[in-house]
This record gives sequence, structure tokens and C-alpha cells, in this order.
Amino acid sequence: AATVAVLTVAAVEGFAPPPPLVGLHAYPSSISSSSTIGRNKNNNHNNHNNIICLSLQQQESSSSAFLTSEEQRAAEVFDNLFDNDSGDDDDDHDHGEHQISLDDLSRLLASLDITAEPDEEAALFAYLDRDGNGSVEFADEFLPWYRATVQASRDQAATFQALLVGRRTVETFDRTPVSDDVLERALGCAIAAPNRSGSEPWRFIQVGPETVRKLQELNALLPPTEEEDDDNSMESSSQGCTHSKTVDWSTIPGWCVVTTKVSHDGHRVIDDDVFLDDFKSTCCAIQNIMLSLWSEGIGSKWTSGPVQKTPEFAQLVGVDTARERVVGCIWYGFATGGLINADPKRRQKTVDDVW
Repeated sequence: AATVAVLTVAAVEGFAPPPPLVGLHAYPSSISSSSTIGRNKNNNHNNHNNIICLSLQQQESSSSAFLTSEEQRAAEVFDNLFDNDSGDDDDDHDHGEHQISLDDLSRLLASLDITAEPDEEAALFAYLDRDGNGSVEFADEFLPWYRATVQASRDQAATFQALLVGRRTVETFDRTPVSDDVLERALGCAIAAPNRSGSEPWRFIQVGPETVRKLQELNALLPPTEEEDDDNSMESSSQGCTHSKTVDWSTIPGWCVVTTKVSHDGHRVIDDDVFLDDFKSTCCAIQNIMLSLWSEGIGSKWTSGPVQKTPEFAQLVGVDTARERVVGCIWYGFATGGLINADPKRRQKTVDDVW
């Protein structure tokens, strides 16, 4: 996942803001986070001195001849500001020869996926313009600040990646119900999943206690199958799953059935290739749900199995089989003993094995 900087400058008169801490920017903005750079009026003088010392150290590091891929891209974008203005297609010029204005800085930040309000851009420009000549040069003025920005973005990325790697399947849940607001936020992440040509093939059905009771009665009527050794689940605990006939489904506080469409209007059946693309998109949406729940301290388990393939199951949960097919059911709730005690993932392959 790409990390995108969000810049927020707290402009204080007479104070040049320090290099920023950078937050992840996600769309829609309601689920984005940002961090503020600059100094609050209540901050003391020592904080200001620490900030200035830090910025000087970063500026000295800019003398390094090696540029990372992010810095090379920043140099390219910096140069493109002048190529676009002049129509010059000659790549044999040095970005160090160019200096940018405040308007140029606004365009540069936007091209580097750094967002800022006009007053924030002005405060940043004043900070970057070290020699006070009314313009900003790349190597000595812009690059040191941008390096700090990239590093802060990497720190945020590491936190996000730890969330991805740390998620685990939860097998047992406390009975306390989870707020619908939590599920709603998770569904907001689900519908942001990649999907072929914007097809949005998914539907999400929250199942209540009475329907869960009927589903368990239906499941009890089905003959045992080999699949039930995996607890009707696409993911199984390494400790061994409880047999699905003996699990009390009423103890699982949250149920969300996920479907993907099989026809456009109940009559025009989607061809196999399109269905496969849509199915993959819906699986991405399920992953987003589980990650969002995990980020809020809620465990989950993606279940599937014979009962979910029956017409009775579809009727009970309100699935129109002429239009959609069940992809799975997400069980969710507060993990018994806490998420920290959820059984850890055990992968047989490393990155080196698959790359």
C-alpha cells in the first residue's frame, strides 16, 4: 500500500515550522489521519531550540550524493515544474539551478501527494526559504525537509504494515455485542476495495440473534462432511477447530454475510471471467473488513461451509440467489482473553520463497 503524506502546519507568527511528522492519507477523508507540524504558542523556548537543532542536522545530511527513489522522484517533479512552464523537453539540466516560488511549491506538494492549506503552504515556504531571497532551491532548501517527511511517512507505513501482518483469526468471542458503528466503519473500508471496472459486486447482510438460532438449527440437520473438520472455515486454528455441530453459534456476537453478484438484474447471468473478477474483488472487501475490525480491537473469522450453500440459508438471511452468491460469513466480536492471545499465524513460506 502506498503511503501518502498529509501536511498540516500550525502557523505561528514569527515562528518557522520544523520538518513535519507525516500521517497516512486515505480516501475518503473521514478515515484519514494527519499529524500537526509547527509549535503551539504554549510550547516553551527549549522545544524551539531542539527543533532548530534537528533541522540543521537534517540540512547537513542533504550533502549526500545518494538519492533514494522518493528523492529522485521529488527531483523529477521539481524539474517538471520548469519543463511544463517552458515547454523544454531537454532532460540534461540540473534541478539545482532552479528555484521555485510559493505558487510552484503548492504545485510541487500536490504532485508529491502532500496536502496543505494555503496558509500552511505559506508558513512552510517561509521556513524553507533559508536565505530569504523569496525562492526555494531544491538541494539545500527543499530536499532536507522532504527527507524528514519521507522518513516520517515510512514510520507511519511501518505501523500500518504491522497491522496487516499482525491480524489473526479469532476462534472464541466474549458475548458483549460490538457497536454497529464499528461494523459501519469496517464496511466503509470494504467498499474501498479494488474492483474490476468499478463493478462493486458486493453486498453485506448483518444477521441478528433470531436468524442465527435458525441457521444453527439448519446446520444441525445437515449430514456431517469432511469439510466440518475445518469448522466450516476458510482459516483454521493451529490448535484445531471445534466441531461445527457443537459450537453454540449464539455465543458469536457479530455475524455479517457477504455476497457477490452473479447476474446484472436477475436475468442476465455474468460470464465466468467477469464473475471471477468480481469474486476476487469481494474477497478483497472481506479482507478490508477484517483489518478494520482488528484495528479497533475486534477479532473476526471468515467462515464458509456447506450450510452457506443451501437455499434455506439464502432464504433465512435474505439472499436472492438469482442475483448473488454467498462468499462467506464473517464472525466478529471481542476476542476472549484479548487479541494478544489469539492464535498466531504460522506461515510455511517466507518472502524469499515466493519472490
